[in-house]
Amino acid sequence: MQQPPKEPDSGQDPVSHADLDQTPEEILEYWTKERMDQARPRELKLPAPGPGPVDQEDHQD
Repeated sequence: MQQPPKEPDSGQDPVSHADLDQTPEEILEYWTKERMDQARPRELKLPAPGPGPVDQEDHQD
């Protein structure tokens, strides 16, 4: 029986890291035409704009 992809642990970035315990063939079997048609992209939540990075040249000691 196919298992849905695991949700990442809290605090981990799901885009940059994923633990896979399925073979490429199992992943392809999971993503049927019907599943692909129903799939929706994740909503990315960006941090609120804040002050930019501090320029080291401006803060010479």
